[in-house]
Amino acid sequence: MEKAMSLVLYKEGNRKARMLSYSQAFEDYVDAFLPRLSGVEYTVEFVSFYRYQLAMYLKSKPVFTLSLPEGDMISDLIKDAYDDFLHDLESSPFNITGEGRTNLLESVKICFPWQNDPDSVSDAQ
Repeated sequence: MEKAMSLVLYKEGNRKARMLSYSQAFEDYVDAFLPRLSGVEYTVEFVSFYRYQLAMYLKSKPVFTLSLPEGDMISDLIKDAYDDFLHDLESSPFNITGEGRTNLLESVKICFPWQNDPDSVSDAQ
């Protein structure tokens, strides 16, 4: 049942995006793709991170619509980035909590597959 609802929300998100109702489309995309992730603890921190990163991805695209495989892939990239963040925190010799943890999490940048790496030096100048 959850998969069928996810598909309905995904289609509704694309319909709203084509109608230029971006905030409504975004909410549908979150509701469609977030539950499709497996092995995730849905903490407030993770959901906030997911929403922020998905918004950054959609804002950087030339069009606001997503394909189903694209949404799943982007969701997996976001989850992997969050998992890497948690691993780095656990490996750190410092006890990072509260505001410091939030600040570090906000600084995580994901280079999505079709984007140019903002940290790389361009050869074409």
